Amino acid sequence: MTLKSKFRGLSIATAVAAAALIFAPQAALAANPISIQHCFIIVPKPMSRLAGGTQIVYMNNGPKTARSITFVVGYRNAGQNFVRRVIDKGSFSPGAQIDHRFDLFSDVTFAGKETSQCFASTVTWMDGTRWSAP
Repeated sequence: MTLKSKFRGLSIATAVAAAALIFAPQAALAANPISIQHCFIIVPKPMSRLAGGTQIVYMNNGPKTARSITFVVGYRNAGQNFVRRVIDKGSFSPGAQIDHRFDLFSDVTFAGKETSQCFASTVTWMDGTRWSAP
């Protein structure tokens, strides 16, 4: 390996490291501050075919207390593919695990507990600032 090829390899590595430093903060800003631990459709009550609602267990990994979180949840039964939104309002501290039940999909025929998607699309912090999914 020649001295020239060693410097070329070093300059490429330096450029890659510099690009990582430049773009890392943007990627961190885009990361969802809410992580979903569990998201499922609740089994119907006895003698009912309709889902019992939706259970979402999540954690606020953001730097501030959240006051409102909008979730997008997808569900598919034999007849249709649904995508709906639900808003959770309250005071959700950083690092706190939240376990809430919603009436979401309680008007839909139950077809299993699995959701097709579940994520936070918007977070409003207590100071009024917002994070939105890209």
